Amino acid sequence: MSGSQRISERTLYIASLVIAALFLVNIYYQLHVAPGWQWGPALDKMPKTMLTDFRDEVYTNAKGGWAAGEYIASDAKFDKALFPEFVDGAQVKSELLQPLVGDGRTVVAIHKLTDAGIEKTVVDVYHIGPRGGRIDSIQRYVSQE
Repeated sequence: MSGSQRISERTLYIASLVIAALFLVNIYYQLHVAPGWQWGPALDKMPKTMLTDFRDEVYTNAKGGWAAGEYIASDAKFDKALFPEFVDGAQVKSELLQPLVGDGRTVVAIHKLTDAGIEKTVVDVYHIGPRGGRIDSIQRYVSQE
C-alpha cells in the first residue's frame, strides 16, 4: 500500500469537535430561534382538561372574552352569533348534562345554557388544533324543545 494517505489523529479529533459544535448550534437554533410550535393553553394538558379550564373561565368566572382570546385560535371556524357567552361579564350559566366526551382532539359538551332566564339544551363540538393547543373550530347544535 504504498502511496496511501493517512489522516492524523489530531485532524479527526478537530473534525469531531467541529461536527459536535454544529449539532449543538442546530439544537439551539431549533429550540430558541425558530421553534416549530406555538405556546398555547393545551401544551401540557389533555383536550378534555383544557376544555374544562376553558369552560370554567367562560361560565364560572364570566371571563368569556379573555377565555376566547386565550383558548380559541384567531382563525377558528365558528359562528360568533351563537356564542353570546364569549364576552367578559356575560351572565350565561352552563350545566353539563353529561360528562365531557373526547376522542382524540375532538371534545363534545352537552349542556344546558341559561341566558337571560331562557334555558336551552345545546351540544358543542370543539376541535383542538394540532399546533399550539388552541380551539380551531366549534360547532353548536341547539335543541328544538
